[in-house]
Amino acid sequence: MTPGTAKTGRFHFSTATLCIAPMDQQKAIHPLTHAVGLVKNVRIEATTSKVDLTQGPLNDVVASVTNGMPITGSTEVYEYTAKNFAYGLSQDPTGIVDMAAPVNVTASVAAGATSVSATIAGAAVGDWIYIQENLDDQIHIAKLSAVASGTLTFAGYPVPTGLTFSGGARVGKFNKIDADPSKANNNFAVRVTGIAIDGSTPVSLHFPKCRITRGFSMGFNSDNFSNMPFEFTPMVPVPSDPGYTADFAQKMSIFSR
Repeated sequence: MTPGTAKTGRFHFSTATLCIAPMDQQKAIHPLTHAVGLVKNVRIEATTSKVDLTQGPLNDVVASVTNGMPITGSTEVYEYTAKNFAYGLSQDPTGIVDMAAPVNVTASVAAGATSVSATIAGAAVGDWIYIQENLDDQIHIAKLSAVASGTLTFAGYPVPTGLTFSGGARVGKFNKIDADPSKANNNFAVRVTGIAIDGSTPVSLHFPKCRITRGFSMGFNSDNFSNMPFEFTPMVPVPSDPGYTADFAQKMSIFSR
């Protein structure tokens, strides 16, 4: 054959899906539940580390042994969801949900008020809400102290002096995520899947145990879309880990036809 020519059609030209899941769900990972959304420039690198034995004045290598295989992963995450914020802080996103659309208030809200006339399905004491005027940055954030029919009360968070809301304002629920280092000691199962141009066949990289070492980044600009630069480090699972299975006893498994 002509030197340097192709032997197969398995060229790699693909975007990827990044899924992050609790370690005990690694056998049930799928994009509808665990995908982080739009990602770009997904890259996984594995490099063997070696110890060499040399001899003579030229330090010629006469023996070499592999003593490790560090693996790293990185990507750009474009969807700024509350769950992705938690992952970016290496936190467990359990309990974090995409909130429903806000509802209109049924009466204006004066400065100093500690309640708003509105009904939010599922609202409960301890939930965090916001009141927003004219779809702009005129907002008030408060914690609910009582929920009654048609009235949401936030006794400890009165509307600030000089701030009012008209009858056209709206109110919705917030997730609250604290950047608490004590909550950042979490490991996750990760799976990266791409689709090859040769027959649209999948190739998947499975990581049973990963720590997210970088992720949260909040850029505010109007000349381009921002993203969160995620980085993760695969680790070797141990039998005491949640969801451990001997089928995935290494840092990475590659599935390819």
